[in-house]
Amino acid sequence: MTFIKDINQDSFLEEVVEKSKTTPVLVDFWASWCGPCKQLTPMLERLVNKRKGKVLLVKIDVDKNKELSTQLKIQSIPTVYAFSDGKPINAFQGAQQESEIEKIIDQLIEAAPGNEVPKLIIEAEKSFQDKNYLGAKDLYESLLGMDSGNAKIIAGLLRCYYQLKIYDQAIELYESLTEEMVLNEEIKKIKRLLDNSTNIDFDQILFNSLKDEILKNPKNKSKRFEFANMLLKDQNIKEGFEHLLEIYIQDSKWENESAKKKLLEYFDILGFNNADVLDARKKLSSLMFK
Repeated sequence: MTFIKDINQDSFLEEVVEKSKTTPVLVDFWASWCGPCKQLTPMLERLVNKRKGKVLLVKIDVDKNKELSTQLKIQSIPTVYAFSDGKPINAFQGAQQESEIEKIIDQLIEAAPGNEVPKLIIEAEKSFQDKNYLGAKDLYESLLGMDSGNAKIIAGLLRCYYQLKIYDQAIELYESLTEEMVLNEEIKKIKRLLDNSTNIDFDQILFNSLKDEILKNPKNKSKRFEFANMLLKDQNIKEGFEHLLEIYIQDSKWENESAKKKLLEYFDILGFNNADVLDARKKLSSLMFK
């Protein structure tokens, strides 16, 4: 099945307005003499083909369809319209960054009539924030079957596997991803979390020794920092954050602000919607600005 067509103004109603009522359509207005069009159009084609039918692309030569170009007030090219449910919902002119076009395409797909995926993603995210990791996992696994190339779904599922310590499944899913998907910033963060938790053998004797040392000498920041790191790698996030905050309270500048830097590192890779991150961020902010 082809997802890309060259059309004229006579088929605009059928190929754009009517088809967009079930599948979103990008409309690329171009001309053979247009330099930027020669860069933009192949990019659009590649991104649309990657979505495998979730969005269509039609190309219209403005020189051969002047009446339609006038009706749609095409003043410069390239101009791209995004149609959903029979009407234009977005547009842009001129060359654009590929990442910006991807955002527009993803928004267009989400706005498609009958698309339940965005609502279910929100539901899964809420379950995750409520620490119902098993329920969120089940939702994300269902969503993966509906939209296997959606980075939000893959990232959400990987985070659930991480929280549930299902490392084998997390690694299996990660290794199945395309080269392009593993470069996604959110997925790269989760890979760091997985590496932190799977590349160590937990030393219970050292853990107990550090815990005893801190009880005897609460101001031993070096031992507390080492203990906090062990907690974080073992996914005792809340307790690990509490020890880092205690170091910050004792001496915010200790070891070149190591406690603050470690907190910010984990805030970033865990994500700002993580419940433990939200709580620790509030505490850190109150300490920084009191």
